[in-house]
Amino acid sequence: MAWSSKAQPFTGFSVPSASADKLKKNDADVNMERLTAYFHWFLLALTLLQIEKKKEILSGRPDGFQEAFETGIEYQKFARALERLHKHRKGTDLGIDVTSLLPEFDALCSTRAEQFESRQDSDADYLSFGALDEHKLWQSESHTWLLLQALTSAFDRQKSDVKRAPDVMEWSDLELVEQLAKTNHEFRQHTAVKLWLEIIAPPFAPHIMKKTYSRNAGTSSFSLGRPLASSKTEYLDPDASTRDETKLSENNERIEHGLLRTVWGYIRRGQLQKAKDACVNAGEPWRAESIGGGDLYSVSVAFTDPTHDREEGPIGNKTRSLWKGTCFAIANEATADNYERAIYGALCGDVSSVLPVCSSWEDHAWAQYNALVESMVEARLAQFDRGGAIKALPLPTPKIVSAKGIFESLIHSEHQDLRNASSDMFRTIQMSIILGQTHQLLTKMAHDARASGQTGAPLRPHMMRFMAHLVLLLRSRDPTVPRDASDYFIKIYVEYLISRKMYDLAPLYASFLPVELQVATCSSYLQTIEGSTKERQGHLATLRKYGLDLHRILAATVDGLLEKNRGELERVDDFGTNMQKSVMAPISMRERLHIQALEWLSLDVSEYEECLRHSNYLTRKYLLQGRVNTALALFNSLPSDIVQQELKGTTAASVSISISISNEHLYYRDLFNSRLLFEEWRDAITSEPVEGSPRPKVLAWEMDLKNRAQKAIVEMETLLQSRWLFDCIVPGDVARNHELKRLRHMYISELVMNLHRVYFESRAVVPGYLEKSVHVSNLVASESAGVPLYKELQESGRLVEFLDQVRVSSMELVKAGRSPFGY
Repeated sequence: MAWSSKAQPFTGFSVPSASADKLKKNDADVNMERLTAYFHWFLLALTLLQIEKKKEILSGRPDGFQEAFETGIEYQKFARALERLHKHRKGTDLGIDVTSLLPEFDALCSTRAEQFESRQDSDADYLSFGALDEHKLWQSESHTWLLLQALTSAFDRQKSDVKRAPDVMEWSDLELVEQLAKTNHEFRQHTAVKLWLEIIAPPFAPHIMKKTYSRNAGTSSFSLGRPLASSKTEYLDPDASTRDETKLSENNERIEHGLLRTVWGYIRRGQLQKAKDACVNAGEPWRAESIGGGDLYSVSVAFTDPTHDREEGPIGNKTRSLWKGTCFAIANEATADNYERAIYGALCGDVSSVLPVCSSWEDHAWAQYNALVESMVEARLAQFDRGGAIKALPLPTPKIVSAKGIFESLIHSEHQDLRNASSDMFRTIQMSIILGQTHQLLTKMAHDARASGQTGAPLRPHMMRFMAHLVLLLRSRDPTVPRDASDYFIKIYVEYLISRKMYDLAPLYASFLPVELQVATCSSYLQTIEGSTKERQGHLATLRKYGLDLHRILAATVDGLLEKNRGELERVDDFGTNMQKSVMAPISMRERLHIQALEWLSLDVSEYEECLRHSNYLTRKYLLQGRVNTALALFNSLPSDIVQQELKGTTAASVSISISISNEHLYYRDLFNSRLLFEEWRDAITSEPVEGSPRPKVLAWEMDLKNRAQKAIVEMETLLQSRWLFDCIVPGDVARNHELKRLRHMYISELVMNLHRVYFESRAVVPGYLEKSVHVSNLVASESAGVPLYKELQESGRLVEFLDQVRVSSMELVKAGRSPFGY
């Protein structure tokens, strides 16, 4: 069932089978007589959960814990619990049922609360460090998870129908209340909340002692507390002191007050059997009988299991209403002890007699809920004229008949402490859960948290974690939870985990966000990682593990890193500023960071095309600035198989783009190869042996120069005869197309000038190169590849410079007596 945003009460969740098994153990401390058979298992379940939780805490408490309140361990534990469910997720929040984690969440919080509580007596700095506040936070959160468990159990663990008589008039009192619990939503909810309030009541110290007796010297009778003034008292019974207007001794008054306070403590915690046992142990079995008359009447059927065998026959109180009327009369006895009045007031469902002994917000809420439940039971029985002489004695009539009314009475109480307690954050959340107003709660809390964050007072980490998990719980069952508000709480929790460098946890919670927020949050922390390749691969494995959009996250990561230096990348120097700088020159630290940023996209084969996009972008920027050395360093950092044989894309247009991206990368490779060979030739020609050097050395140099010149010439002519970058122009991408055209202007003209230089300056070693230096003009003028090179020189403003070089070559031919045209 789902939560409702229209002020409907909580309608529950499903209970995992593992939790259901746990809820069947240990019947100790449970009032089987008082509760209906329908709620028998329920009270056992929640009582046991509390007992086992306390035992686990006491036995598993660490010897010591860190001074810092937020060690990160709690975040890890919550995440690991959620991670186990994530494996079965089906792509949406509804793919997992977070309710199965409620017992674990509760145990984690209660353990932490116990740790802080243990410091009260042992740590002198307890208050100064704010541990008291932390204890309250963890305890309140534990209570909230326990509330969700209680409501879950009430609505999703329904007892199967038992065989009843066909005529409802033949049903027993117990069967009537069982049917009420099955069919009446409000009764089931009120009972669950009442039981929750009983379980979260703090521990108390029972005070059980027997009264002392003194023999009256004048008679054979005994009196309570002190010798009687006369021997007129003939009976030793509970009413003797009232009937004979005698008083107990001060010591016995203290003993009785302590017993009454103990019995009240047990009843407040729903432990009626313990209350009865306390009376018996104090030597007052009559009192145990007086408080045990609330069992619903039924006819018992013997169990077949001998270990649970019992006699068949009627059980419970057939005149229950008469007993409740008597309790109500005692509760209104002004001369009785306040705790005695509260005991009988609680048993009959009276509020006014119980409130004087209530000390906390939870006590007041329980008193109201107890009265509400009791009144609904009585009303059910009255419909069928059950429970005895109902009109013989008056019964209490609750003034508040709804959960909303109960909480409004607390919020607007005349007592300041109750009003303050009602405004507590966790109690506000608890009330919203019970009233089914979680949608409104999330919206308001998100609005308030945003406003506080803008004023420098963000939500504290504890509440960030709690709200993130509460949101996941709500969304796992209800697709109508406000997305904007719920996404906000998950997002700020992810951001907090990132700020704490909990990079192994953040992706898990980010996976519950929309893709846009996944990308924003995860890319933000990847931009801060400057570790080794192995470390980065580990981060990618985590993102992949939780099914995040790795492609978009990595692309956004690289974009973010490059954006920090976007101004520098967009700056374009005048042509030729660095063109003659060695391609092997070292690069700056900032350039190295650019290249390192691109590594994110080179760690996963599926991201190779995106990596090519970004590397081509950076290469264009570097080459436009003449930083050939940086562009080559970037190129060398890429995987050797970066160009994949299988092209991505489902349409002809997307395949064409993929081809264009791959070709652009390969064209840059050709440019770098030609430039490297040119520089090798340049280094060789500048190392010519001095005049008078040994002939073998000169011959070796000439051979080396000839080989290097030949390699450089072949590479450069091949590139110039290709459609270098020309076929990478894609219609529609105006900025990129403009950059590609500018690169052709710059580097085609540079290649033409370098080719002429190799021919011309190598003429002494290879005489035929002088003619070929003139023939370069034919290559420039031809359009064999469909791309006129002369236009590139003309556009770059270097055509005149090239013609001047050709003229120099022609002059050299004339000086040698040969044709100036190289024929």
